[in-house]
Formats: sequence, C-alpha cells, structure tokens
Amino acid sequence: MASLKWVLMIGSFLAATSAFAEDPPIVGIDGHTVTFRATKWTMPSVDSATAWFTANGKTFPLFSADVGADGHLDWLSPDKKTLLLDPVVFGMLSLENGEEKLESQQHCDVISMETGCVLAERAPRFCLGKWVGNQWFSEDGEVLTPTLETESPRDWLKYISTIKAAQSRADSIESALTFLSPESYMACHPPAQDVQAYNDLGFYLAEGGRDKLALKFYRGVEAVGKRTVLMLNIADSLWRLDRKDEAQRYYSQYRDAMSADGKAQKIPQRVVERSAIQGMKN
Repeated sequence: MASLKWVLMIGSFLAATSAFAEDPPIVGIDGHTVTFRATKWTMPSVDSATAWFTANGKTFPLFSADVGADGHLDWLSPDKKTLLLDPVVFGMLSLENGEEKLESQQHCDVISMETGCVLAERAPRFCLGKWVGNQWFSEDGEVLTPTLETESPRDWLKYISTIKAAQSRADSIESALTFLSPESYMACHPPAQDVQAYNDLGFYLAEGGRDKLALKFYRGVEAVGKRTVLMLNIADSLWRLDRKDEAQRYYSQYRDAMSADGKAQKIPQRVVERSAIQGMKN
C-alpha cells in the first residue's frame, strides 16, 4: 500500500505569479497587512513564500511553518476586510515499488484582515472568481459571504476528549493544524473566551510529546492572566524542551502560588526539586 509522508517543503501551483518578499504587502482595513516572505526549499526545489499577518504592532504567521501561500491584490474584498489566500503543502508519496512521487494538498482560505483569523477553508478552485460587492463569486457558482466557520476549541475538545490514547490525541490536534497556525486559530477564538479549553488542548499536546506546539496555546492563555495550574503546565513543557532555567522560574512561581493558597502539601515533588535548583542558583 502506498503511504504519504508530509515533509518540510513548500510551494505553490501558481509559482509564476507567486508573491515574494520584495513585493509590497497587501494592505487591508485599518492598515493591517499580509506580507510574503520568500523561501526556497529542496527535494524538490521549490520557490514560494510564507504569509504573515500584521496588526497593531503584532506579527504572526497565518499558516504552519511548512506551508507556502500565494495571494493577490484582487483577492482583497472591496471593504478590505477579507482576503483569499492559496496555501499549499508538499509531501512525498511512497509507492509500493519503492519509488516516491510528489503530492500536494492545497486550499483556498478566507482570511479576516481585521484579526488574522482564517475564517473558512474551501477547495483550491474556489480562489478562481471575483468579488461582487463584499461577496465572493467563484467560477463554479459558489457564493461566499465571509463568516467564521473555524471550529471553536470547546467544540474541538468534544471530539479530542473521546480519543483514549495520549499519543493519538496529540496527533489529532497536530493534524488539524497542518495548515492553520496556532496564532491564527487563536485570532479566530481569543483565549480570553476559552481559557480552560486552550489549557486542555495544550495539556493533551504536551501529554503526547508535542511540547513546542503546546506552548503556543499556553502562551495564549498566559497573555490573559497568570493561573496556577498553567504555570505548572508551562514549566513541565519547558523542562522537557531542555529550557531548564526558564522552566525553573515557572516552577518557583507555581510553588509560591500554591503556598500562598495554603496548598503547599499538594505541590508535586518534581516542583520542589526543580524550583529548589533555581533557588540555589539565585
């Protein structure tokens, strides 16, 4: 049976018209921008660009690091609130005879130029069309009035929590983010509205060995405000990523918070040991 292995290669079927770093950014409402950073990958050799959203002094990738993207000014809605982009990821299909064949996954995604949220995902051909007012009419007859379709973290967790194995849970979350970046997902569903759900998603990722991705969600929750259990989760992920000094600071904060709440007896032994190392350093 053939198997498909996705690898860190990016590109675009629209290579001849791809946007690159030297091109001006696409400027949307309130001066928010999408810029394209040129990237060259090998196996196969592909020229492409990654898409970045900037608003209010903050910049983040719209898609995962291994996803290329193409965009054009005429894909921006007349009110400058919505932009279509064409993300694509390449992989190698291993055939039964031992040969490998290049395959790709491609979308047409709907981007909010107000927040950087990927509002919706469509088939690649959906990007072939035009704006009529602030509705997009594809050549295949589909009509889009931009609305949020990206699933909320609480709804996402209803499915994730039914998966028994920790590794499988983490795999499922990571797979759902093959295209979408955590930052763009949180732009759709701000952590302030889903603190517990994001903490749970981060925990499931960390439990399955995806600490780097888990930290993305933990940091989103941390920006809302310090929470005792969150400090422990961040510390554990940082420790496993061998960022020990930073982890020890979070262990110390967790230990102090638990002690202040009269819960010193509930502090895990690893916290005592690891924060004590930091105490000796200080």
